[in-house]
Amino acid sequence: MLLLHKGCVRRGDQVIRFPDIQLKRGEIVGISGPSGIGKSTLASMLAGMIPVQADQRSLPTTERGKPNPVQWLIQQGEFAFNPRLTLKTALDESWQCDDYLPLLKDYGLEPSWLARRPNQLSGGQLQRFNLIRALVPTTQFLICDEVTAHLDTITQAEFWQHLLATANMRNLGVLVISHDPYLLEVICDRIIIW
Repeated sequence: MLLLHKGCVRRGDQVIRFPDIQLKRGEIVGISGPSGIGKSTLASMLAGMIPVQADQRSLPTTERGKPNPVQWLIQQGEFAFNPRLTLKTALDESWQCDDYLPLLKDYGLEPSWLARRPNQLSGGQLQRFNLIRALVPTTQFLICDEVTAHLDTITQAEFWQHLLATANMRNLGVLVISHDPYLLEVICDRIIIW
């Protein structure tokens, strides 16, 4: 379970206070709030990238040499990849073998695209590759930080359809950060308004 109660981080002179969060595996929780309030900071904290102070917290621990069980998908897929590496190299950094290959078909990605660099793909294609990279077998929770905000509505619908099916099949907990109230109402079990 991801649990955060009375958590905060200090950024220079500013203290960011987080809402209380409880996310179980198999649950999809939405979070919404105004721009600049700290939603991406919350995501990076839950992914273990920055320390937090809290009265109570529970984050899955990362086993040495294995990917973090909490994966954070950022808003723009093009910033998630090293522009000098091929997509295959980027996926191989997370996955220990080619076990991700069946996922390519599920997400509408061509195996031949693995030889390409990020600038040779669209934003939607890169975001799907980003998701596949995050779906290593050790993943228990996904934090989706405005992951479809820059995609057209058809690509958004396809992305969420596949992601939710995968989350259901693998019993993943998903935290959806979005400014889109309609999206949150449609896909989430409950919504936290910050």
